[in-house]
Amino acid sequence: MARGGLSFRRKKRLSSEVKRIIRTYIIGCLTAFVLGVSLVLAYGYTITNVGASMEKELAHNQKVLVNRTSYFLFAPKNGDVVVFKQGSNEHLYIKRVVAVPGDTVQILDGQLYVNGAIVKDGHDKIADPGIAEDKIKLGEHEYFVMGDNRNNSEDSRSNTVGPIERNQIIGKAWFALPSDKGSMKPIN
Repeated sequence: MARGGLSFRRKKRLSSEVKRIIRTYIIGCLTAFVLGVSLVLAYGYTITNVGASMEKELAHNQKVLVNRTSYFLFAPKNGDVVVFKQGSNEHLYIKRVVAVPGDTVQILDGQLYVNGAIVKDGHDKIADPGIAEDKIKLGEHEYFVMGDNRNNSEDSRSNTVGPIERNQIIGKAWFALPSDKGSMKPIN
């Protein structure tokens, strides 16, 4: 017999065990991809703090991670630092919740009062009470927010912002990334 002619060998087929391993690997990769995209969309949303309104907590131009799923089940509470959008304005605000739905807010003699009680939070005396000079009763889905740097903040005291609705809140600011003037830390 001469060598070198046509060969009629059978091609090897993949065994069912190898096919199962490949299928498991592909499903695992797709699951990891979907989970990764979901986590980035929920927790990986970043914004930049603009201005000095949240100073001591956040520096100007400091990047902040936002948890966009935090308020799906639970409502924002006093002390939460929230990210919200006001009207058609493209600018996102970062402010601290100081009063929740049903509360009454007023600023008298530079002091913040919620439900008639003075709020002792260690902030400077408030120079401009804005619309909170008169008592404001928050509606069912309204929140009163203020910057930590009270005398350098456009917040719920301003006519352009006012009390914010829950549907305006994008999420909870939960982690500050390092910057030239700010350190990396969880946001309190």
